[in-house]
Amino acid sequence: MFKVETSVKESCHAGVACAYGVVSLPGTKMSVYSFFVDGVLIDTGSPLLLNDYVPVFMKIPIDQVVLTHYHEDHAGGANWIQKHLDIPIYIHESSVQTCSKPFHYPEYRKLAWGQTDSFKARPLPFFFSSKNETWETIHTPGHTKDHVSFYNHDRRTLFSGDLYVLTRTKVIIAEEDITQTMASLRKVLAYDFEEVYCNHAGYLPNGRKRLSDKLRYLEDMEEKIVRLHKSGMDAASINHELFPKQYPITMVSDGEWDSLHIVTSILKQHTAP
Repeated sequence: MFKVETSVKESCHAGVACAYGVVSLPGTKMSVYSFFVDGVLIDTGSPLLLNDYVPVFMKIPIDQVVLTHYHEDHAGGANWIQKHLDIPIYIHESSVQTCSKPFHYPEYRKLAWGQTDSFKARPLPFFFSSKNETWETIHTPGHTKDHVSFYNHDRRTLFSGDLYVLTRTKVIIAEEDITQTMASLRKVLAYDFEEVYCNHAGYLPNGRKRLSDKLRYLEDMEEKIVRLHKSGMDAASINHELFPKQYPITMVSDGEWDSLHIVTSILKQHTAP
């Protein structure tokens, strides 16, 4: 059995507490952030990180938990919080029933993040308040159908979940829709903010530029994919042309993560009747 090591490193930016969790596996590291501000905990880390996160949960005055989406690295600690802290947990309305039932996902994800236990969540309101601040829930599908971002009106700050992650996306998960991601990027960029808290990239003081750069990259990728398709190339050929490198995650995940999904999700929108 291979060795798994976990850790959580804490930091703070402008009153936002950041908990950076790392799962170290042989040859790779997986990481995710949770954020806490004004009584609001945004995401709960993964099940494998729970022992590291519990001391953090116990010392901060959490009034409510809001989840950016249902994936195990974001909702993995929700069951523990519900059992031990009796704090309301909110998620997009489309995932309330999903989270109340046993979670099923591929074995490699269980090895990387652990097994999430079900929990009872409430549907996120469009607007909500914390101790001293006002928040807005922005539905930002793409990475998942239930994905949301949170805009803090008082701080003029965006908490973007997995909307950003990195600028030059090379592989995506099978359920992801790149055209929806682009629409979600355009939606959040209509808000007034510069700073972004990303659940995988952390605190981004130049977050607006990062999101804008990602949108331009995806729009350029879309143009190339459509042009190559019109020239007669199929999805597999386009994928080989634009993404010639084979990424380890594609093999490990048996294709659940693949650059091909970028191509097919774009072509699906451009070839639909």
